[in-house]
Amino acid sequence: MPPSRASGPAERTAADVFGPDAVNDLECRTGGRWVFWYGYYTRRWWAMPRPPYPWFGLAEGRTPADLLARVREAEEYYGPCRPRHASDRAGESR
Repeated sequence: MPPSRASGPAERTAADVFGPDAVNDLECRTGGRWVFWYGYYTRRWWAMPRPPYPWFGLAEGRTPADLLARVREAEEYYGPCRPRHASDRAGESR
């Protein structure tokens, strides 16, 4: 059953509020491994992983909390900061 209006609004956190606090909160929650921004034209939240990361793409969400969920999905699939090459994992030089 969907929540009713009578139940009141959900508690808001920095991750649910627009502004620099939301960006700082998202960066802290991901350990600085991702770059976050709000697209004023698209009216969506965006993120991309910082190198080195095995995936070069963009994650998008309607809210900061939604975007954080997309980032967590990418990290669950690729790992939080997995090296790109097998030789990097073994500590060998290429």
